[in-house]
Amino acid sequence: MGKQCTGRRPLRNEKNRKRNQLLNFHLTPEDKEEVYKRVKLSGRTLQDFMTQSTLCQKIVVVGNERLRERIIDRLKELEPLLYEIAEGKCENEMIMAELRIIYEITETWE
Repeated sequence: MGKQCTGRRPLRNEKNRKRNQLLNFHLTPEDKEEVYKRVKLSGRTLQDFMTQSTLCQKIVVVGNERLRERIIDRLKELEPLLYEIAEGKCENEMIMAELRIIYEITETWE
């Protein structure tokens, strides 16, 4: 079975995952122009370019006390699972992805 399409936009990506969520943000005209130049040079669609750029680039986080407290609180919530992970008993991909994000944030903290 191939990709299901409505018009020219695929409802599923190459990994057969639905792409039905929308993310909006504002740019200056100059930033928008720069993004479109990069998209054109990449040979990708805007959607694929933005997805890859967002998920695969290293981001430098300027930490503040509130963010630090939120991370600590979330790690306390996850503490029982951390023991399971250490013993190799936890295979929850969502939790592992969240922990990777927390790790990446703290590694790039300024």
